[in-house]
Amino acid sequence: MSKNQFRFYATVSDRGQIFIPKALQNYFGIKSRDKVSFIVDDDGKVVFMKKRGGKEL
Repeated sequence: MSKNQFRFYATVSDRGQIFIPKALQNYFGIKSRDKVSFIVDDDGKVVFMKKRGGKEL
């Protein structure tokens, strides 16, 4: 992991929901009702992005 990367962990609820850590909410400027996307690469890596105006950041 490079020095520009960071790692967070989340627990999946019984309803299949995850909590986005506050540090990530602040970093991406995520607020209630915002849309986010999870993109899974061929190698299994997941990319998390906030959507803005129908486009990913």
